[in-house]
Amino acid sequence: MADFNVKPLEPDLDFNALTRWDVVIVGAGPAGLAAALTTAHRALTTLVVEAKGKPGGQPEFLYSDKRIVDIPGFPDGITGEELSDRTYRQAVDALVQFRFNEELVAVDEIIEQGEGDRLKQVVTNRNSYVCRKVIIACGLLHYPRRLDVLDRLGSMNVYYKVPRIGDYEGRQVAVVGGGDSALDAALIVLGRSGRVRLIVREEVPVGKADTLTRVKDHGGVVHTSSEVRSADLVGEQIRLTLASGEALDCALVIVQIGFLWAKETFERLAVRLNENGSIAIDPYFETSRQGIFAVGDVHGDIKLITVAWAEGIQAAIHAFKEITSPYWLNEKRLRDSKIALMGDKITEAARMQKRAR
Repeated sequence: MADFNVKPLEPDLDFNALTRWDVVIVGAGPAGLAAALTTAHRALTTLVVEAKGKPGGQPEFLYSDKRIVDIPGFPDGITGEELSDRTYRQAVDALVQFRFNEELVAVDEIIEQGEGDRLKQVVTNRNSYVCRKVIIACGLLHYPRRLDVLDRLGSMNVYYKVPRIGDYEGRQVAVVGGGDSALDAALIVLGRSGRVRLIVREEVPVGKADTLTRVKDHGGVVHTSSEVRSADLVGEQIRLTLASGEALDCALVIVQIGFLWAKETFERLAVRLNENGSIAIDPYFETSRQGIFAVGDVHGDIKLITVAWAEGIQAAIHAFKEITSPYWLNEKRLRDSKIALMGDKITEAARMQKRAR
């Protein structure tokens, strides 16, 4: 079916009455939102389930205030928060439906719908949804790694992302971590009149060298080969005791020490994985399980927003074609049949050659 023949979703469609969806997308980051926009604009009922409480993915949760300068169409750059808000608003206007705070548990096969087309049941920690196609776009990294020594404080001033504070007004902030996210967090605080102590476990921070230089040039103090051994509340301050015995008093602590990755989730999906634990896909972004696609960081090495968008759109179009095209005319199936036929011919030729010997 050509795109110009597709009618938009009816605005008065009762989504709550749906017994099944055309597409369920797991993850509301850049790849998931791009896929959702594409399927909804092709009149497919589309549901996005997201483990966190709001959409946006890494641009929203890792660098919401950072200006992203490599997005086409934004010559002055755009913050992660603004980009996420705009894309989410587009998706809502296209009648994409969302379920937040729902973590993926499994995807089950439930009913045979004819040759080559099975319904799926996406199971979350709160609900389950029947659909025709699934697009996994939840990223390789799920939740920020936490520090028990800080969590035990129960303080509202311990953060695992840069808090939304307009001006730090000279307050002392400890940033724990030595990667790019930690260095970016330090720069944001310094740019808002804060003072920064960067606590890095490694001898040399693993983040970009030029960013580290900027942190130091703006007055940030870097503690390398160090880590937080204990933490106490002293009045309104948090006192951190480092491995060296040095004590630091600070108003806030921002922890940026990486994320827990989603390998266990992928293993539960029973799809083929690459050696590094990411999901293996074919040229159509389909996994080893028919009808389940994977886009973005879940499989790729190039972790750029624009790449995530492109993959989400492509997978959505392939899913759309599989839903709307007869099985025997499906582009991917025809390609696979040709490959299988070529393989049979090569095998037969090899047998004949062996017999001739």
